[in-house]
Amino acid sequence: MSRGRIIAAIVVLAIVGIVVAGVLYSNAAGAPSVTTAKASTRTLGVQVTASGKMEAASRYDVYPPTAGTLDSVEVTDGAHVDAGDTLAQMDTEPLELQVEQAKSAVEQAEAQLETIDRGLPAGIDKSAASAAVSAAKASYDAALGAYRAFQISYNAAPPLVKPSMLATLTALNVQQKNAYASYLGAKSNQHKLSTGSQVSEARDAAEQAQSAAEYSLKVARDTLDKATITAPAAGTVVFNAVGTPGTDGAIPKAAAGAAVAPASAPFTIVQLGALNFNAQVDEADVDKVRPGMKAQVSLDAFPSKTFEGTVQTVRTTAIQTTTGGIAFPVLIGVESAGKHLLIGMSGSTNVEVNAVEGALTVPIQAVLDANGAKYVFVVQSDNTVKKSRVHLGALTDTEAQVLSGIGVGDTVVTSNLSGLTDGEKVRPQ
Repeated sequence: MSRGRIIAAIVVLAIVGIVVAGVLYSNAAGAPSVTTAKASTRTLGVQVTASGKMEAASRYDVYPPTAGTLDSVEVTDGAHVDAGDTLAQMDTEPLELQVEQAKSAVEQAEAQLETIDRGLPAGIDKSAASAAVSAAKASYDAALGAYRAFQISYNAAPPLVKPSMLATLTALNVQQKNAYASYLGAKSNQHKLSTGSQVSEARDAAEQAQSAAEYSLKVARDTLDKATITAPAAGTVVFNAVGTPGTDGAIPKAAAGAAVAPASAPFTIVQLGALNFNAQVDEADVDKVRPGMKAQVSLDAFPSKTFEGTVQTVRTTAIQTTTGGIAFPVLIGVESAGKHLLIGMSGSTNVEVNAVEGALTVPIQAVLDANGAKYVFVVQSDNTVKKSRVHLGALTDTEAQVLSGIGVGDTVVTSNLSGLTDGEKVRPQ
């Protein structure tokens, strides 16, 4: 081969190399850029998140015994009291009037019962009347039987003998008539006494009225005795709202002349030694929460601090959240960690409802949902991706447990998943 031809061949090969390199570079430059993460094993904590506020762990709502007004308030908001200390005194004038009215009702019921008793026949009278009817009936039956038997004999006797028998027949007839009259009299007396059953019903009603009146009197006296409102336990007094806010926005609190009702507590005694975080857990999550579960509480007042806690109580009565949802209060005992925690501090909590040991996990954003199936894109050694179907286990807000489909150490794509295709080349970042 001539020297010229050799040089020409070299030039051609160089050009082909440059073209191939350019194509490869162009393809690499055109590959989509993606972020990635390694599948790894760890303990996966499944958590329930909820917002809430701090409240006293021990609190005692103090209710008035009845609707009325406060005559005086003997404590101030935030004051410390001991058990039995007087908090307030209700106006007793209407309560005393209720006692007098109840007394009058009892007296009227007793008088009504006494009136009925005076007209009610005794049981022994009824028994005697029944016995008299039986005896009169027996006497009448005997007299009638004797008269009829003698009458048969009289009718069968010869005509000459009848005149001598007529006097006896007449006497027996009179006796049976008298016996019948006595029987009718006994029946009449028994009927008169039987009206006592109606009187008995009236007596039952009167006794019930008397019992009701006596119970009302007892309640009225108990209410009067409780007109002095006292502290059920030692602690700090918190004044609650006793009405709707005024036009100036001020919330009415317990004071002399304030109206109160037994359905609303004007005072609460709290013990500040222990505090709970009252978390409003969504109804969709509350079934997962159990007493004894660990929790972490974050308070707005201490943004850089997390407080350890334990679920104490899951309340069974639902509440409506400010956004209109349904939630259940979950009380979490909080360790103060040296911080001055106060009632009413707001924040949020994460309750660990499940912990999966040795779980193979990937970031939640690495999982693609297609037609109900779950997939991840695994980056191969040549930077192409393989679409792999996976089966998931426990989930958190940030991670997913992978039960099958990939292995430990696999690199999965965490961005631009919807635009990728199986076998496509990518540029991992």
